[in-house]
Amino acid sequence: MNHIEEAGRETPYDHPVIATLIGVALLVLAALLAPRLVPQQPLGSLIGAGVVLALLLWAVGFVATTRYSTIAWKLGSLALLLAAGAGAAMIAHAQYETLARADASSFAEVEFGPGGAPKVPAGAASRGPLSRLFVESVTADTLAQRDFGTAFGRLGVANLTSPYLLEQDPRALSQCVAIADLRTLAQSQAVDRNRRATAMAQALGAANLPAKAKQGIAMMSGREASAGDPLRDNQLAMVGATSELCDLLAKRGWFNNGGYFGFRSGDDEARFRALSKRRMELAGETARIERAAQERIASGREMVRDVLSRSIFLPG
Repeated sequence: MNHIEEAGRETPYDHPVIATLIGVALLVLAALLAPRLVPQQPLGSLIGAGVVLALLLWAVGFVATTRYSTIAWKLGSLALLLAAGAGAAMIAHAQYETLARADASSFAEVEFGPGGAPKVPAGAASRGPLSRLFVESVTADTLAQRDFGTAFGRLGVANLTSPYLLEQDPRALSQCVAIADLRTLAQSQAVDRNRRATAMAQALGAANLPAKAKQGIAMMSGREASAGDPLRDNQLAMVGATSELCDLLAKRGWFNNGGYFGFRSGDDEARFRALSKRRMELAGETARIERAAQERIASGREMVRDVLSRSIFLPG
């Protein structure tokens, strides 16, 4: 009896169940780690990688123990691991899509404030690289517009529209050079906008999102980095017209004609009217630029919302 037992122990034991379970566990672990280690891949590539990894794990298990099992276990463990490999690919795909959609969700949740300025959702900057860049852009654009308006206000530009106000506080007439120098501020803000547009375009190009979602995000993010800058052009034109108006009024060839500017020179009056008309046109253009931006953001938001409303396993 002892001889038989000792001989039996010399025969290798097979553990196909344990080997298969270990293989499945490793596949699931790989699916969980992949989104943190590897850039997003197409679903087909993930499935292919999952199947290849499953074959490798089955081969390791086969050499280690499954080769001592019955043919049914050999084939069964192979089938189970191949199915687990495909399933792990689906898990990884779902994780990639969840992360990408969390990033894109910031654009889908944008609202507008009372003045039409876009408002990003709370915590948007932590949702992903695109969201972070968008939050930075919206914040920087808001501050830039405020700074530009404040710079105009500090120079007393509003007084250039009223002879009464200009009589009460003529300091604006000594700021004509400073007004002209606001071109530098407009240009530097345009450079910053171009830099942010370039960064967003690069990040969007690297993102693995459906084409429609990318198009919507691009619309919401503003112009292409290589395109023109209508806001800059408008600001430069406004600075130029206001500076010319200041120079004209600084000649003191005007008088208060019942709350309106009167001029002793017909040429000065004609120039004043032309500059005033030009500034009104530019102000209307500013409003149109702001409305167009709001409409563009709203349209892009709807495109992103449409994509996010679909299943992650359907093409965008």
